[in-house]
Amino acid sequence: MKKRRKLDVSCQNTSCRFFGKKGLKNIVRRGKKPNGTQNYTCTECGKCFVRTAGTIFYRSRIRRKEAKQLANLLVEKIGIRGISRVTSRNKNTIMLFTDKLAYRCKQANEFLLKDIKLSPIEVDELWTFIKKNKRKLNKKTIKMLNRVTAMRTLQ
Repeated sequence: MKKRRKLDVSCQNTSCRFFGKKGLKNIVRRGKKPNGTQNYTCTECGKCFVRTAGTIFYRSRIRRKEAKQLANLLVEKIGIRGISRVTSRNKNTIMLFTDKLAYRCKQANEFLLKDIKLSPIEVDELWTFIKKNKRKLNKKTIKMLNRVTAMRTLQ
């Protein structure tokens, strides 16, 4: 039996009664993936997941340091192709990352404000740049952007 500790990870299964609740002793570490990321298991529902599940970094090869650089370059209104030349990444990778940013805008806002320590003005400039490039984004992402813009104007 694995030792149960209080971890800052919550269960990712929506049907679990501990879904989204951190600090409980229902999560145990369960080995590592071949790339070195920690596996976790919920003892209540039995689902396995990794720490990045449900974030913009899930199944992404872009690390936090590089995400900070991409966010700063997007705030400076540098084009996607320019960013791909600077970071030596494919432009499709950068477009996928900006698409993930747009889709998970609430989590991204928290990440950009707290972890990267951008000002709210810089974050607004970032979202304006992404929204300006609507024709390159998919319809689901555009709907999410419109919803967030409406919530921001109400506040």
